Amino acid sequence: MEIGNISDSGIKFPEEKETKPNINPPQNPHKSINKSIQENNNIPQIPDNQKSKSKKILIIIGIIIGVLIVGAAVWALWGNYQPFVGEKEIVGSDKGQTQEEIPANSQIFVTYSYTDPETGIEAFSLLIPKGWQADGSIAWAPKVTLPATSNFRFFNPGGSEEFDIMPTQSYYWTSNQLTLATNPPGSEYFSVKVKEPISLHQSFTDIVLPQFRGGVSNLKIIEEKTVPELAEIAKGPPAEGVQAKADGGKIRIEYQENGKTMEEELYAAVSQFVVNMPVGSSSPDYFFNYWYIDYIFSFKAEKGKLDAAAKTFETMIYSVKVNKEWFAKVANVKEQIAQLNIQNIQAVGRMGQMIAQAGSEMRAEQQASWEYRQQASDKVAQNFSDYMLNIDRFNDPFAGKEVELPSGYGNAWANNLGEYIVTDSPSYNPNVGSNLTWQQLEAAK
Repeated sequence: MEIGNISDSGIKFPEEKETKPNINPPQNPHKSINKSIQENNNIPQIPDNQKSKSKKILIIIGIIIGVLIVGAAVWALWGNYQPFVGEKEIVGSDKGQTQEEIPANSQIFVTYSYTDPETGIEAFSLLIPKGWQADGSIAWAPKVTLPATSNFRFFNPGGSEEFDIMPTQSYYWTSNQLTLATNPPGSEYFSVKVKEPISLHQSFTDIVLPQFRGGVSNLKIIEEKTVPELAEIAKGPPAEGVQAKADGGKIRIEYQENGKTMEEELYAAVSQFVVNMPVGSSSPDYFFNYWYIDYIFSFKAEKGKLDAAAKTFETMIYSVKVNKEWFAKVANVKEQIAQLNIQNIQAVGRMGQMIAQAGSEMRAEQQASWEYRQQASDKVAQNFSDYMLNIDRFNDPFAGKEVELPSGYGNAWANNLGEYIVTDSPSYNPNVGSNLTWQQLEAAK
């Protein structure tokens, strides 16, 4: 899912606007057509004929929230490399071969995939520069909001450049005073932290920066922008009875780390999914709101080098893709957790069993959600194509798809292992001295 464009002034989106924080809590939405569900034991019991609709509400909420490896929202296919748990060097397939020397003004990208050890399924993939290293994992937890979250960093071991994907933060809020009396702010409601929604600006300053950049010194925000396209992706497809809204944006920060002055552009979206619950004449209506700080990712480098790495970062972010089968597995685990929540059964201790039992095939409503996200990605990518200066699109005959690679080189090659070379040398041929099959790419039309 393509989500951004780095230019000489940072990653830019069309029609960026200054952020105007809105810290007001969500108001009661219009009445939902869905029937009441039982939030806890203090709420009147639900008739049996309403439980199926109640269950559907929770399931819808679980499915419409995007599985972030971002994210997010940035997706393409990795290759045949082994999964990593700690740091692991990305090595080329021609190691040890006598190959024609690569011209100076060239860059090599390799395809890397991460297989989730809990499922045995490739979770996501992306292109990274050859020689970069990767560190991170996917964590599973019994949360109906997000049973799987990701925390990854891709970095240049010989420099300061780094691309980070940070875990989504999920929260629960409600206007039901009985629920808040037993589950006050700061506690957990079915393993989800209870917290009143905050603005995008506050999400950056109060949660994201302290949690993920708390160890740096002299941190200051240089610039703050809204990113409407990111908000649209975070909001997701429409769902009956659910009122969705989102804000997306980015900040550029500067700080001291390991004796160096670093620059970083950090992205995030705050999305809210509100369901209004009509209870009846005996009790006041209320709403509940599952909300998220989602699609948290960043690019950083030593001061003065961030903009110079624009082509590299842009290629990486445009190449990330979530595997459809893994997406379905997560969606199906969400549904199992939702069912346990409705029965007031804790999912703690059952994750391994639920993951094993969850299918990796999509039903119709899951397929619709998946297709929506792919169409949204394509739409955003098409919009960006009118503004981008750093990416060229090529037809990859091995993968049978288009691939976005850094512009300005003039020549691009691919092999059957998902590796790419861009170079400004028209005479360079990577097939010389190689045991791989390289093919020069044609520009996409």
